[in-house]
Amino acid sequence: MNRQLSISTLLLTALLPTLAARASLVITYAEGPNEVNSLLTGTTVFNFNSLATNETHTNFAWSGVGSFDQLRVLAADSYGGAVDPGFDYGSPYSVQGFSGVNTTTLTLTQPHAYFGFWWSAGDANNILDFYNGENLVGHFSTATLLDQLSSTNDYRGNPRDRGLNYGENYAFINFFGQEGTTWDKIVLSNGSGTGFESDNYTDRQAPWSLETDGPMPGHQLVTIQTPETNAVPETGSALLGMLGGMLLLRRRRA
Repeated sequence: MNRQLSISTLLLTALLPTLAARASLVITYAEGPNEVNSLLTGTTVFNFNSLATNETHTNFAWSGVGSFDQLRVLAADSYGGAVDPGFDYGSPYSVQGFSGVNTTTLTLTQPHAYFGFWWSAGDANNILDFYNGENLVGHFSTATLLDQLSSTNDYRGNPRDRGLNYGENYAFINFFGQEGTTWDKIVLSNGSGTGFESDNYTDRQAPWSLETDGPMPGHQLVTIQTPETNAVPETGSALLGMLGGMLLLRRRRA
C-alpha cells in the first residue's frame, strides 16, 4: 500500500463527515394519515375558517408571520377542507390553479425554519417552492412528496371519508430547515387548472431541536441538500487543498 495514498485517503475520510455535518438540509415528514395538523409545539397556525368562500383575498396578513399576495378560498368538498370540529363537512381551504389564482406567495417578515400544511388531493401539477431572498432553497411536487406515500393506502382519499377521491393522497407535511437553512418566502403554484388544495398552514421561526422538541414528528419522506451547499466550507477548502497537494506530489514522483 502506498503510504502517501493512505494518508490522503485518511484525510478524505475525515473531511467527508465535516462537510456533511455542515450541509444545509430541508427534511420533510408526513404526519399520521388521519392528522390534519402538525404535532410540533410552539407553532402559529393559519387556517381559512374566517375568510369568505368563493372569493379571492389580496394582500392578506398573517399576524406575526407575514402576508399573502392573494388567496382563493373555497368551501370544503371532496378535494379540500380539513376535518374540523367547527364544520360538519370540513373547513374552508386555499386553492391555486382555480378561478384565476394560479400562484400564492407567502412573504415572511423574517427568515423561518419550519413550515407545515395539510396537502390534500395531491396531483402532478402542484408545486411548492421555498426561497431565501432570491435563492431557491427547496423545490417540491406531489411526485417528490405525496407519491412517496403510495406504498400504503392509508393516505388515499379524503380522511373525512376515504371513499372521497380515493385516487389521490392527502397528508399533513412538515418541512424542517436544518444546519442553518431558513426561508423568507413560500410559493404555491398550479398553472394547469387541476387545483392545488391545502389547509392549516403552520409556521415556526425556530428550527427543530432534538433537545427541546424530541424526535421529529411523523414519517420521513425525503431529505434534500439545498443549492447553497455546493460551496465547500472554509475548513473543508483547506483540507481539500492539502489533499490535492498530496495527490499532485504523488503524481509527480510517480
